[in-house]
Amino acid sequence: MNSGPPALAALGDFHPADTWQVHVNHIFYGTKGPGIHNHFQTYVSRDHRLAHALADAFHSFCQSLPADDTAPLEVQEWGVGNGNLAARFLSRLRDIDSTGCAYPRLQYTLCDYSLEILKGVEANPHLQDHAGRFATAHLDARDMGGLAPHSLTWVLSNEIWDDLATRVLIKSQGTLYEEYLQPLIDRAVLDGDFETFLNRFENADLEALQAQPPFLEHIVWERAFQRTDLGDWPFGEVVRQHMESIGDDIPVPINAGAFGTLEKAHRLLAPGRSFGYTGFDYGMLDLEHLNWEGRPYFKLYGGQYTSMVNFPLLADVGRAIGFQNVDREPQHTFVHRNLGEPVISLVELVQNHPRVAEMAPWDVDVLMLETLQALNNRYRSPYPNRLDYPTLPGTPKKQRKLMQQLIQNMNARGVPDTVAYITESEVRAADKTLRKLGYREKDIQRSFHPANAAIQFCRLTLR
Repeated sequence: MNSGPPALAALGDFHPADTWQVHVNHIFYGTKGPGIHNHFQTYVSRDHRLAHALADAFHSFCQSLPADDTAPLEVQEWGVGNGNLAARFLSRLRDIDSTGCAYPRLQYTLCDYSLEILKGVEANPHLQDHAGRFATAHLDARDMGGLAPHSLTWVLSNEIWDDLATRVLIKSQGTLYEEYLQPLIDRAVLDGDFETFLNRFENADLEALQAQPPFLEHIVWERAFQRTDLGDWPFGEVVRQHMESIGDDIPVPINAGAFGTLEKAHRLLAPGRSFGYTGFDYGMLDLEHLNWEGRPYFKLYGGQYTSMVNFPLLADVGRAIGFQNVDREPQHTFVHRNLGEPVISLVELVQNHPRVAEMAPWDVDVLMLETLQALNNRYRSPYPNRLDYPTLPGTPKKQRKLMQQLIQNMNARGVPDTVAYITESEVRAADKTLRKLGYREKDIQRSFHPANAAIQFCRLTLR
């Protein structure tokens, strides 16, 4: 006789979605530390092209400052990842700053609320090339204390808004309802007494939870909706007006934690000599995407609970705070403009291969590496790198051996990651080899001209 599904035990009561998201993400970052990078990749984890585009734009801004402006250029990055974005930004700025208008005056501070993440950043060897130009700081991007008002030249963040407290609203027949969550888990995945674990989970006892077998990815989220009043919500009137443009029964993320970062940036940026606040994240770029029925509004990465970013609402809140100029666009467009030609990631190219949907996961890995090798005949990174591509559990011996051979033969200055920007000319230069791998012209065309998507990587700049 087949046993039924496991009986799930509650890890707490129903609370608004942001309450549980903040709690679980605190545990995730506090127990994983730099190991979080094993669960997801971003466009700045190993690549340099987004960092270079930012350095070029920042350098142009510095050149536009008055000649008698010799004050330090104070830059803060909020949410630092593995430090690669800062390292590549600083290297590019140093290389292009022939007049000394930017790099010698720069103080770049990497800020994060996780001490474990900061320890990993401080060990990044590429940052050591810029000793004296950077520092680290243990702080929360939403905390309004600390630095003096109007002291910063620029604030930068990459994929932090999706991690911050996010409430969820649904409108139905003119009434607003808020999403509530309850975490459940199968006791069998835990080690030791459940009540002891529950106490450690409720109190976020990070040291004790680190000793547990992996459990965050086993949490099951129960959902419910309760009628709500926006009277005590941050920027409640802006949120109310925003919801008037949303159709019925569509879950809408309200990135309240991100509101705090906008307020803090507005307070800290120096009027008249500020490059603004630039944030990158993934979510809905405009109202069309927000009203897209069935689009996702959250994701789970190894137990981390992330929310899609509502860019139109952040833009409205930014204006309400006092930013005069608010600009948003797809991240690919920003990098395209810097390089002068369209860009995609390797993953996007492989996803458009005609047979990828029917391939076993390890065969997709082989295709990924073969595609990388084809592109490396033209692609040249300014930075040497070692491609890290672990094999999946269960990969057959034949594919495992082939993957090891492909990795060993990779160009040290080739494409650094599967999530790295590659240009159309680099893809076209590999056209003959890509054809042998099964790519067709229409597959390449579709990669560079994809159908409209509800969720995109986007840039928001507020000045």
